[in-house]
This record gives sequence, structure tokens and C-alpha cells, in this order.
Amino acid sequence: MTRQTSNPGRKPSTRHHVVPRFYLDGFSRRGQIGVVQLPGDPRFLQSVSDATVQNNFYTVAGHPDGPDVFERAMGRVEAEAATVLREVVDEDVWPLSGDDRETLATLITLQVLRGPTQRQQMRHTALAAARLLVDTTTPQGLQKLAAENGEQLSADDAARQLEELRAPGAIDVTVSGASHVGQIGYLLPRLIRYITGRPWMLIRFTRRGLITSDSPVSLVPDPSMPAHMRMGLMTARGFTFPLDRHTALMMSSPEPLISAGRHVDEVAAGAFDLARSGSTRDERAINLSTALGARERIYHHPDDDAFIPKVLPDPVDETLSADDIYNDFDEAWLADDSFNE
Repeated sequence: MTRQTSNPGRKPSTRHHVVPRFYLDGFSRRGQIGVVQLPGDPRFLQSVSDATVQNNFYTVAGHPDGPDVFERAMGRVEAEAATVLREVVDEDVWPLSGDDRETLATLITLQVLRGPTQRQQMRHTALAAARLLVDTTTPQGLQKLAAENGEQLSADDAARQLEELRAPGAIDVTVSGASHVGQIGYLLPRLIRYITGRPWMLIRFTRRGLITSDSPVSLVPDPSMPAHMRMGLMTARGFTFPLDRHTALMMSSPEPLISAGRHVDEVAAGAFDLARSGSTRDERAINLSTALGARERIYHHPDDDAFIPKVLPDPVDETLSADDIYNDFDEAWLADDSFNE
């Protein structure tokens, strides 16, 4: 992140979009976007300027360049990505140049890492580690830890404190904006290759509409992987990302190409990126994937109510298994030919 000299007269931004406003504009009408609160009600219109806003979500307290340093850095990334998105959606530019592909891949990877779902996963991980530490600590170990920090604990007090800490709900963890921003900075250069290293398929629709959500990059599981590995960024079968209400990006597995002897660098350079027209089946599958990946809210163009799946998941804090919602539709995940064309 480029260091900037803070402006003491500037008021730091506190209203942070967890999904870029310019992106939501592609699903809006005159600044208004349709909102569906999971599991389906209420439904209402909202100003795009207010959608996905969380106060101080990326605030980095005490940063020398201001507490909104990350939000401003994101603004620069989003400005570049918005230009690329407009070229694809409005000017029919495809395939992308290497630089533009990298810009769009950066936006997609950041969107995976920047949202509330990622922060909640950080919290769950930290909470599990804290519980494991408490569960494996003995009273003698707690006494030793206290002594190292200048505190004396009797054996009885140590045993009592451990018993209290092991009670359900006794331990909680809060992940700060600074911790989340730090993780994003660490993971972004390491994970972007799992986006650029996939063949991209641009799908355009003329009569069908696409929805999006508060977590718009949706992972499609690989049924050949163990159940606990099917939805990872590195192990998912693919990703779907609606670019606007009529255009979607599908990123599939590079394995068929690599098995055929093509180098991963060719894939990352976009040599196998394609485009095609979307079908009704594509629309249903992509919208189902988007709905399944949503955290709390689905967003859509006000004229596209008909394309919202009839069965929607409950709001979730963690990634939901695909089985329930797809079984309700008696429909499998995206067809093999969709991800291997």
C-alpha cells in the first residue's frame, strides 16, 4: 500500500462499502437497487450509496496516514477496475489485455478477502485457537503463565479460572479492522494466482437478468474433493462473478488444460479466455450460485425480480453447504459442459 501524507484538515471516511458502489451501479436503476433480506423478506429498494455500507469497517486506528487509509487505497484500486469493467460491459472488449486482466483479478481477489464473511472466518479461527489453548492448559500451566506476567495465582484460583473459561460462551474474539486489513495485505499477492490461473468465460445475456449479493464472488465446489476442501479458494471447481445484470464471469478449473500439456502461464495470460451467449440454464445456475454465496442480502435491478431464485438460504455466518438449496431445485451444480467449454 502506497504511503500517503495525511491531510490534517480532511475528515476521515467512516462509511465503508464492503462491495464497491461502482459495481452495484451495474444492478441499479437511477441510483436505486433492489434488496432481498435473506431468507426472502423483507424486500425493498435502497440507494446504491447506502447499500453494503458498514461504518468504520476498514478503520485502522492510529495509522499515520489516517484511519481510513485502506478505504482510500481501495478507492484507487476500484477506480482502475471500474474502467476495465466498463470496457467489458459497455464496449464489448474481450479478451482482456494482460494488465487489464490483472486489474480485474485483483478486484475479484480483494472482494473475496475484504467482506464480512472473511472477517467472520478470522474470528472463528481465532476463537477455535483460543478454545484449544484453554482446553489443553493445566492449572500449573496457567500458574506459570501468570507468573511470567508478574501475577501470582494459587492452584485453586488457576483451576477455578480454567473452569470458568471452559464454560460455553465464556470466550469471545473480536477481529479489528486493522487485523483484517493486515490479513488482506498478506494474502492478496499469494491468492491472486488462483484467480488469474483459471480460464475465464465471459457470458452475456440479452433476455435474462443476473442478481448479485453482499458476497458476489461465489465458489462452486469440486465434488471430487473431500467435503471439507470443496469450497476453498485453491480447491473450488470454479467461481462465478456477475459483472452487471446482463454479464457474468465464470472462472473454471485449469486442470483439463494442464493435463493436456498447456502451461499454467498460458492460462494466467488469458490465452484460453472465451466468451459466449448465456442460456436460461446458465442464468438459473449462476443466480443460484450467487444466492447460495450470499451472506445476508441479495441485490438486483428493480426490474429483475423474476430472476431471484424461489428458494433462498437463511442468512449465514459461515459458508453454507450447497446440497440443501440445490436439492430444493432438484438441480445439480453448474453442468460439466458449462465449466469445461
